Amino acid sequence: MITDSQLSFVPIGGNLSIVAGAGINVPSTNVIDLLGTGVGTAPNAIIGTATLFGTDAGIGAIKAQIEAITGTAFATANGGTLNVAFQAAPDLGVGGGYQPGAYTTLVETGPIAVASLTAAQVIARFDFPPAFPANLQPRYLRLLFQVPAASNFTAGTISSALVTMVRDDQANKFASRNYAAA
Repeated sequence: MITDSQLSFVPIGGNLSIVAGAGINVPSTNVIDLLGTGVGTAPNAIIGTATLFGTDAGIGAIKAQIEAITGTAFATANGGTLNVAFQAAPDLGVGGGYQPGAYTTLVETGPIAVASLTAAQVIARFDFPPAFPANLQPRYLRLLFQVPAASNFTAGTISSALVTMVRDDQANKFASRNYAAA
C-alpha cells in the first residue's frame, strides 16, 4: 500500500475539535475510500461479476496502522472519557448514491480518561483489523471519536489521525532505567 495525504482521517494540523454537546460523537474529518475514487463516485471498472466494490484491507502479511494524536489538551467538567473507534461501511450502490452504508466498529481503544488526553499524545494506535463479520466487504473507513452520554469536553482537538505503514516511535522511551547516576 502506498500512503499519501488521501489516507488520513484527520490531516496533519487538521485540529478536529471534539468540543460538542453532551454525548455527541464526532466523526473523522475524512472518510477513506478503499477504491480511491472518493465518496459518491461509481466504480467504473470492476473485474468479475461484483456490482459493488468492497475489500478487506485488514488481511495479508503487511498491514497498515492507524495513529491518532491529540492537539490541544482535553478538559471536561463532568468526567468525560474518549473512545476512538475504527469503523468500516459497505457501499450503498447506485440506489444510495454510492454513499457509505451503516458503519460497523472493527476495533476501538476503550474509554480514555481525560488525564491521558494531554497535548501531543498518541491516543490510538492499532493495525487494520480484518473486517467483521466476514462478509462485510467494506469500501469506506472512518474513525469515530465517541463521548459517553451526559458528558462532554470543554476543550480538546485531534491534531492528526493517519494511516502509516510502520511505527516510527521510540518504543523504549517509557522504559525504566536500570542504572543509577553516580
